[in-house]
Amino acid sequence: MSIPGSRLLEAARTGAVWVRVERVQGSAPREPGASMLVDADRTEGTIGGGHLEFEAIARARRMLATGGPRAAHARLALGPSLGQCCGGTVDVSWRIVDPDERPWIERVAALDAAADALGAAHGWLVTRPDAADGSAASDGPAGFAGAAASDGSAGFAASAGAAASAGSPPRPVRGAPHSTWHDAPPAAAPGELVSRVESAPWHVWVFGAGHVGEALVRVLGTLPARVAWIDPRPGAFPPDPPPNARCLESDGPAHEVAAMPAGADAIVMTHSHALDLDVCAALLARDDLGRIGVIGSATKAARFRRRLAQRGLDAARLHCPIGARPDGPVRTLDRHPGAIAVSVAFELWRRRRVAAEATPAAAGAAR
Repeated sequence: MSIPGSRLLEAARTGAVWVRVERVQGSAPREPGASMLVDADRTEGTIGGGHLEFEAIARARRMLATGGPRAAHARLALGPSLGQCCGGTVDVSWRIVDPDERPWIERVAALDAAADALGAAHGWLVTRPDAADGSAASDGPAGFAGAAASDGSAGFAASAGAAASAGSPPRPVRGAPHSTWHDAPPAAAPGELVSRVESAPWHVWVFGAGHVGEALVRVLGTLPARVAWIDPRPGAFPPDPPPNARCLESDGPAHEVAAMPAGADAIVMTHSHALDLDVCAALLARDDLGRIGVIGSATKAARFRRRLAQRGLDAARLHCPIGARPDGPVRTLDRHPGAIAVSVAFELWRRRRVAAEATPAAAGAAR
C-alpha cells in the first residue's frame, strides 16, 4: 500500500478520501495500487501528479464537502481531455474514510502487522460505487470482470453489458459502510468493485551513521521504506532523521541482526572495517535476508570474502562495492556521499521491483 493502513486509521478520526489507482491500460504515470489520502487541507501520497491528480483531488474534496457519495469509480483517459500525453487510461476509485468505515479500515491496517511477520499479505476490498455520482456499474469497462486480477489490479464483478441488464446497484444507505473486507477472493455482486489490497513492507537496515550513511538514509526517507539505522557511537545521529527512520544506538550492531525481519535489505558502512566484517558475518549467517551490501573497494571486497569464507559463510552473497554500476570507470565525482547514496538507493529499489514482478523462484534468485 502506498498509504500505510495505520494512516487510514488516523484519517478516519477527521475524515478523508482514499484515492486509488485500480487498473491501468497503456501508458500511465503510476501503477495499480498507487494511492493517496485527501482531506480538506492537504494530500499525502500521489497517483502520478499532473491534471489526473488535480481532478482526483478536486473530486475527493467535493465528496467531503457534500458528504457523498461515499464511494465512486471512474475511468479517465490520459489524453487531450486531461492535458496529459501518456495516452493510456486509468481506473480510479474514491472511498470516504471516516468512523463509519472503521471495520474495513482496521482490516487494511492489520495488513502491515501481518506483512511484517509473513513478508507480504493481501486481502480484497469490495465496494459499491454510488450510482448517483455517475459511478454505476455501467460506467465500468467492458470485460472488467471477475475477482481481482493476478496483477493486483481491480475488477468489476460483472461486465458493463451484464451490469446494465441487471440494472444499477442499490444506492448505499447513508452512514452504512460502503466497503467490506474479505480474506479470500469474494463472490461479488454485479457492479461491485473488487480491489486487491497488498502490503509488503520494504525494510532497509543501514549500519553506520557517517556521511554516506546519513546521505543514504535521507534518500531512503523519500521512498516507501522502513529504515532501521544503527550505530554504536553516542551522538552519531543527526537531530532530524527522516520520519521513516528509526535510530538505534547499539554497543553491538552485529547483535541487532537477529531482530531483522525476513527479506530486509542491509547496507553496511560503519566507521570500522572490523565492525563491518562482524556485521557482515552476522548477516550472512542468516539465509532469509534480501540484499547484503557493504561499502568499500574491490580490494576490501576480496579480503572480506576470503575471511568470511574461512568462517564457513557464503561470501558470494556479499555485494561489494555497492551501488548501481556506472557505464564507465568510477570517477572522483562519483564518490560524493550524495552520489553514492542515490546509486545505492536506486540499486535496492530496482532489485525490489524486479523481484516483485518475478515468479517466486526468480524472486529468490534475485537476492
